[in-house]
Amino acid sequence: MKHLIEPAAFTMQETERIWTVDEIPVLTAALSVPQWPKAAGGRTVLRLNRYYRQCARSFLAYCNRFLFPQAAADFQQACQAGAPLPCGRALLNCSVTCAHDRFLSLYLDCTEWAGTARAVTLRRSDTWDLVTGWPVSARDCFPHGVPIRKRCLETAREVCARQAAEGLCVYADDLPMRLRRYLNLRNFYLSEEGFHFYYQMYAIAPAIEGVPTFLLPFSEEDGPHWPVTAPGQRPRRKKRA
Repeated sequence: MKHLIEPAAFTMQETERIWTVDEIPVLTAALSVPQWPKAAGGRTVLRLNRYYRQCARSFLAYCNRFLFPQAAADFQQACQAGAPLPCGRALLNCSVTCAHDRFLSLYLDCTEWAGTARAVTLRRSDTWDLVTGWPVSARDCFPHGVPIRKRCLETAREVCARQAAEGLCVYADDLPMRLRRYLNLRNFYLSEEGFHFYYQMYAIAPAIEGVPTFLLPFSEEDGPHWPVTAPGQRPRRKKRA
């Protein structure tokens, strides 16, 4: 019998790191990822803890390999020019959007201020079946045969048109093409309201709009709904780009 872990049992593991040049900080990084106590759910807990520890290691490795050299170069250039000394920053922040019965959904925002004029954010998200320990796909949230891409595109077009007409948001001139081209059904998460899908920063709008996100409310008729998995069936694994 599969053991259901308690979603609320996790805590946020926070880590900070500082890179220096001549003992002067040039880059700081902070991260938070969920971690469960070992006694909370057997193999599922081991799998999730291992996964998010790897996320944390990958983030710090990225900072060390790519952001630190850029931050060090900016620092040296500022020293030579007699300009104020810069200090780059990077943040990996986890937001839990729902912990509903056997499902947990969250997203991780990786934001950096190193070598860029403004903050740049890349978002990734996960929805987990806490019984099996495997990720849930967008297809698991809709009845068989529902054209998910079509539904998402229609919703995004309607919302963007309304927001642009009301002066609430600014979108790219070639928006219809960008909506189709950059729609990625791996980019979703769940909340008590429904199915949220999003586009990465700059994909359909300037940086001021952040990560554009759209909502498909839950519907018993044609979805979305809470993920459905048959007893003992493992949800399809999400492929990572």
